[in-house]
Amino acid sequence: MDYKLAAGVAIGLIIGVIATMLFIPQPQSQQQSAPPCPTSLDLIKKRGKLIVGTSADWPPYEYVESGKIVGIDIDIARRIADSLGVQLEIRDMKFSALIEAVRKGDVDFVIADMAITPEREKQVLFSIPYQVDSSTVVVKKGTQIRSVEDLRGKTIGVQVGTVQEDWAVRTLGNYSKIVRYDRVYPYMVEALRKGDVDAIVVGGVVGDAVVKRFPEFEKAFSVGVRYSAVAMPICAYDLKLQVDKVIYDMLQSGEMERLINNWVEKWLYG
Repeated sequence: MDYKLAAGVAIGLIIGVIATMLFIPQPQSQQQSAPPCPTSLDLIKKRGKLIVGTSADWPPYEYVESGKIVGIDIDIARRIADSLGVQLEIRDMKFSALIEAVRKGDVDFVIADMAITPEREKQVLFSIPYQVDSSTVVVKKGTQIRSVEDLRGKTIGVQVGTVQEDWAVRTLGNYSKIVRYDRVYPYMVEALRKGDVDAIVVGGVVGDAVVKRFPEFEKAFSVGVRYSAVAMPICAYDLKLQVDKVIYDMLQSGEMERLINNWVEKWLYG
């Protein structure tokens, strides 16, 4: 097994432990006292459709292929829709617009390899994590960038609203130029190819996909650990319980590990 797939297996085992620790139902008293929500299981079932927001520029999690949005997150969303006996509708938007779409009720939840952060937890309700990943710095081959210190004085590309943007601003904001883009592909990739930026910062799995598709790039180094989860309205406890159950079952059965590894293998090895 290639080391990337072996890492995926290890991640799956880690997620299983996390799920076991975090799969704790919301107390009934809190559910009863929650304010009216823009979505609920009853509403979704009556509508006959689960409306999900994503940002389809982050392969292999979500991207457009033959006119359809596909990927790891889309398959997870479909499992959740199937568990409810409803159809799945995917709405593609800028990553930076996803949280507000949940808050306003434009979508029932978002799934876009979104990392759990304290700031986001103030605005949305997260499911248990379904993936563990890092952030990766991608550069052109031959570039002498191998550490955070090497990025000082350089121009760095990030996607708006991501943990990668937060990391770049917090770590390099006083020393480097941070350029923000709405999408990784084509905007950030093209900026790196043209030399408009010296490096881009993306998720680890996404970084693997980018360097596979663009051989002139390479991964310089990785930073941090983050946990990806589904984000819902902060009062949608009944929906969270259902989403948690689907994710938990997928983790425990090994389906999540297989799903992630299959998509990673497709993107990394053709």
